[in-house]
Amino acid sequence: MNFSAAALIGLGATVLTGISGCATALSVEEEAPSRAQPTTAPPAEAPAPRMAQPPAPAQPEKLPRPTIKETTLEEQPFRVTELAVLEERGQTVLRVKFSAPVTQYRHFSLTQPSRIVLDIFGDAKRQARVETFRAETHWLSTLRLSSGEGYLRVVLEIAAASVPAYMIEPEDGGLKAIIGPANPQLTAKKDLQLVRGGKRVDVSVAEAKPSVPEAKAKAPEARPEAAAKVAEEEKKYTGQRISLDFKDADIKNVFRLLAEVSGDNIIVTDDVVRKVTVRLVDVPWDQALDLLMRTNGLDKEKVGNVVRISTEARLKTESDQRASRKKAKEGEEDLETAYLSVNYAKVKDLLDKIKPALTGRGTLAADERSNTIIVRDIRKGIEEANAVVSRLDIRTAQVQIESNLIETTPTFARALGMEFNFDRSALIRSSFPAGSPAGSTPFFSVLQDKLGALQNLQFKLSAAEKDGNIRIISRPSVVTLNNVASTIQSLRILRITLPTGTSSTAVGTGASAGTTVATERVNVGITLTVTPQVSADGFILMNITVKSSSIAESATVSGSSAVLPFDELSREAIANVLVRDGETVVIGGIMKDTGSTSESGIPFLKDIPLFGWLFKNARWQKDFEELMVFITPRIVSGGSENLPSAEQLWRQQLRTTEGG
Repeated sequence: MNFSAAALIGLGATVLTGISGCATALSVEEEAPSRAQPTTAPPAEAPAPRMAQPPAPAQPEKLPRPTIKETTLEEQPFRVTELAVLEERGQTVLRVKFSAPVTQYRHFSLTQPSRIVLDIFGDAKRQARVETFRAETHWLSTLRLSSGEGYLRVVLEIAAASVPAYMIEPEDGGLKAIIGPANPQLTAKKDLQLVRGGKRVDVSVAEAKPSVPEAKAKAPEARPEAAAKVAEEEKKYTGQRISLDFKDADIKNVFRLLAEVSGDNIIVTDDVVRKVTVRLVDVPWDQALDLLMRTNGLDKEKVGNVVRISTEARLKTESDQRASRKKAKEGEEDLETAYLSVNYAKVKDLLDKIKPALTGRGTLAADERSNTIIVRDIRKGIEEANAVVSRLDIRTAQVQIESNLIETTPTFARALGMEFNFDRSALIRSSFPAGSPAGSTPFFSVLQDKLGALQNLQFKLSAAEKDGNIRIISRPSVVTLNNVASTIQSLRILRITLPTGTSSTAVGTGASAGTTVATERVNVGITLTVTPQVSADGFILMNITVKSSSIAESATVSGSSAVLPFDELSREAIANVLVRDGETVVIGGIMKDTGSTSESGIPFLKDIPLFGWLFKNARWQKDFEELMVFITPRIVSGGSENLPSAEQLWRQQLRTTEGG
């Protein structure tokens, strides 16, 4: 059988203690260096281990036991004062602070189980108690603190099957361990909690005192702005994957290695003096570079094809100095005056957009009569203002809306659909084809093919009207600006007489005396509202609202006694359609029922009181009418500058519909 040296020492200590009559057992920590450590504190007076001797004669009294005094954490001259764990970008970050500066340390990894051992050398004494904490992070499961003669030990038990890439580096008053590769998808910081002895404690431990089981110290809270800042720094790493393993290496040499791998030109300033310990396995070189800079308070700037690395404070100071020199130079330049002519926009609408482009010395004025903006600034400010005006002062696209509003019977509407072979399934699809390139045909292309015969739409509708199959209500045509609503109305204005005595006013005197009767004005008919949006590739997105209203039969017009309150019957259809320039959209299904009464009989006889009904016949008939709207948009002017594509318009409409 094979035994390790530590096991043999522990076995020998146990045998010797048993011979001397002491019941105290010693155990060996699996990661201990060469000296075994007890995991439990012995009694106040315990026998010292000694070599076995021949049995002595029996004595009437017992000899006093020698005592062994061990220090506690409160008495340690070199001890752990703060312990904090957090997760950031998918990595576990451990910060350990000590009562004295760290001058020398070592670390190594073990397997079965996976763990990282960190030894910090200093004026420490052996103590019996081992502090154990459950970290419950992605990479770290348990953390143990112990003390030996001349060193402190921190054991990190890894939650994964193998030890991931990690890095140990000194920090103010302690050490910092970063475990695991960075995950850019996890950007926000996450405070964690440690669990000791089945009881949850705070993330940070102020002093690891075994006599005080609830020693606490709060870690810095992850504020929302900090998480947002980390999210802004999110980036994807695409560099060649490398592995690094250094101990107490000069960081400049590490940067030289990264420059060799990446092929970039890297310059490190002389104030960058760091010693780093790095172990990274199969990570992109650009991620390794960012990690090294972030953990050492460094930053970089790119000047041409050269990457310059320095401390954050130095780069910030240089940036502030450049800004100060630039501002001073601008203050020395002479002011100039420029007159910017505006062709399509209104000068008042552009003033607020131009102001941010000017320097602190710049001023603006507007002449509405000539539609001119007067700018007084240095040359750079005038150039920036001119660029803003050139970008925004463009001709707005205009759309001509041609419409036909007709009333017909449902039978003829079905016949009309059969004649043009409408595919109703094409009308109810509600998704734009994903990834469609500019100029491709969206889902309303089916309508375009089926309505190819509608080039002769006016002729067909006129013929149907002559046959008495339809009644053309209106054929309006309006021109509107892009993204501006246009309204087409075909209304009948009714004045409903209010009941007698409800509201009347006496006017005039003598022969001209009279009484005015109050009436209610009601607009009934058809209202069509269209808001077009033009795309850069020749499509038009239209938000269409069609409303048909009428008055119930109980209400009467002026001159009759009205029955109030009257009812207004309203039918409305709302649609969002995307069509090509010149295509026709058909909206139907807005039904209206009408009733009519006809009377026939023998002349004169049918008018006889009481007996006239014997010589006449009354017939009441109820008909249904369907309102159909044909809308054809055409782009008549304007360019495609700054316009979105058809796919962008449609996806924006879908988001608006789902969000509403």
